[in-house]
Amino acid sequence: MALRGIVSVCIGVAIIWHAAQARADAAEVEALIAKGNELRRAGTPGPALPYFQKAYELARTARTTGQLGLAELAAGYPVEAEAHLAAALQSPNDPSIIKYRKMLTEALATARSQIGELTIEGSPAGAEVVVDGRASGVLPLSSPVKLVARDVELVVQAPGYAPHKQLVPIAGGQRRALTINLERSEKPAEAPPIVTPTASPPSAPVTAPPTSASVVVERPASGDTGSSTSGSGLRTAAWIAGGGAVVAVGAGIALNLASRSNSSDFDGSCVNMNGIHTAGPGLTQIECENRYNAWQSDRRWSIAGYVSGAALAVTSGFLFWASRPTSPATTARAHLACAPTPNGVTCEGLF
Repeated sequence: MALRGIVSVCIGVAIIWHAAQARADAAEVEALIAKGNELRRAGTPGPALPYFQKAYELARTARTTGQLGLAELAAGYPVEAEAHLAAALQSPNDPSIIKYRKMLTEALATARSQIGELTIEGSPAGAEVVVDGRASGVLPLSSPVKLVARDVELVVQAPGYAPHKQLVPIAGGQRRALTINLERSEKPAEAPPIVTPTASPPSAPVTAPPTSASVVVERPASGDTGSSTSGSGLRTAAWIAGGGAVVAVGAGIALNLASRSNSSDFDGSCVNMNGIHTAGPGLTQIECENRYNAWQSDRRWSIAGYVSGAALAVTSGFLFWASRPTSPATTARAHLACAPTPNGVTCEGLF
């Protein structure tokens, strides 16, 4: 019964937290879309794009998918825009798609007019195909490669064969088909250099601060066997809940510290100009987005840790109270202490 009660409390806390988080995410999505549209109307589609990408990551709906496709097309990424616009139009009954169907359809046609396709056949099977420095598959290609209409650098290579390099013009709305057969190399292929990844610096250990408030629970002495049997199950459950509270709050503190670190990395490495986050020197836009995502994820999970820890602490205190003896006996004091700190709530058991 006690364990089922703990599970019910945890499930209830999780449901409440997820509902609150969903409302917060929906508000954040609308704020991101509004900010992105404001920048697009100001004639700066590049800085607007990260706002639509973040909205799409928070809620992958037909609305956010279509908005992202329009932003990508305006920023000069027709291949990505074509994929998202086509996906958005797959939800014809969505209110936002019904309202803006004509605009989305015209944007999709524009994106496709700026895209060409490249198909390659040849030998040997399994040879790597690299287009503009990006791996695009192996021979024979299972599907055409979609590319922006321009001249692209094509490399086809395989161990033991002389690589094939070629500049290929790609025309919008057309498909270019090539057949490439590599010739065996007389010179043995050199082994690629071994790259040793740089180890990340270890994270500093997180130590929970001391606690102040306490809940005192009386336990019967060993001679009182009449009530010890019935209360032992509740006390065991109380110990488990108390330990879970300490672990959950400790995780919340660690994630809160990680969130602050990621926030500092994001603000320090991504230039902030009039509220617009862009990549700083030596960073790409994707790297800035990854730092922003890590910051927000750690922040949300730290809140979950605090809420779960508080619920488990209350449950543990109740179970200790319920397991108290009904007859006078020698008492031993158990303290489950919880106190607010600058980083959240901290709980510690002293027995």
